[in-house]
Amino acid sequence: MTAATLQGHPWLSQGKIAVLGTGHALPGAPVTTAALLDRIAERFDLSRRREALAVARRMAIDTRHVCRDFAAADEVARPGHANPDLAAAAVNAALADAGLAIGDIGYLIGHTATPLQPLPSNIAFVADRLGYGGPHIELRQACTGFANALMIAFGLLAAPGARPVAIVGSETGSLFFDPARIAEDSGQLVNMVQMGDGAGAIILGPATDGGSSISAAWFGAIGLGRTPGLQMRATGHREFDHDFAAILASGTRLFDAGREAAALHGVVPEAADIIVPHQVSGRIGEQSAAHFGLPIERVFVNADRLGNTGSAAIWLALAQLRETGAESGLRALILGAEATKYMHGGFVYDHG
Repeated sequence: MTAATLQGHPWLSQGKIAVLGTGHALPGAPVTTAALLDRIAERFDLSRRREALAVARRMAIDTRHVCRDFAAADEVARPGHANPDLAAAAVNAALADAGLAIGDIGYLIGHTATPLQPLPSNIAFVADRLGYGGPHIELRQACTGFANALMIAFGLLAAPGARPVAIVGSETGSLFFDPARIAEDSGQLVNMVQMGDGAGAIILGPATDGGSSISAAWFGAIGLGRTPGLQMRATGHREFDHDFAAILASGTRLFDAGREAAALHGVVPEAADIIVPHQVSGRIGEQSAAHFGLPIERVFVNADRLGNTGSAAIWLALAQLRETGAESGLRALILGAEATKYMHGGFVYDHG
């Protein structure tokens, strides 16, 4: 049996669930690339400033939000901007959008790659901040954490009398970047200009007649036996390690894997009003449009303003898409991807 046959089919959701509300939280004001570099240069060697600006231009990331001040190489988030703080704020915003209180929630699901600490789980601290005493679970996953969280939510909401489920994706990736190592490590230079901090949340309920909904969700992986494209190893450095060549080579494969998974649900990109890809860079709009043969106006992008927010990216994008005043009947196809072990996930969002 070959590795290709062992990959298997993606897991597919059944039916649909209602979207009751969405929300997001961002730490502080947006920071331009030039201002970010100025801030870091005050305390660290930034001899590669020109190179950093060029990388930011190639990625078309103009601003991002960060939870730290870069006063030291190893530091914690500013007060109120730690990962659980942002996650709790996003959930509260989603609850307000839904017209619900935290006591109405039956289950709380979190996903992040940059938790406050390894144990207890990040979501346990989120529950503390929310005053939520119910059941909760956390996924240690990055850009496709949303997809596995949805698989859990579909199952929970199929139970008779199910109460609403809250999902929150949150990242404070700037804390996992060492400004003292920019001169020696190109990966740290990319992290510096690419990543943004933030959280996005969604409140889901059992399907109803009318209103906004999610359907045709999936999660799959094509990374069996492959070296991770992105990882955080126990090397003594609290930072992300990139295999840039492998990530670049796998980009179109993940696009195609997502398209094939959507097709198993009978959905094609051409039938959607809007495509929401993973927000890896500000260039993702033109890259997605070219790959699928669609006008760039039909691809939603916010990475140019927020950077790559990892596990928060899809819920952040959906919340902001809803805030733009989307018309009733709009259909969005979400196509998430993750370079750690080459995973993909997505869903169809119908705006009611």
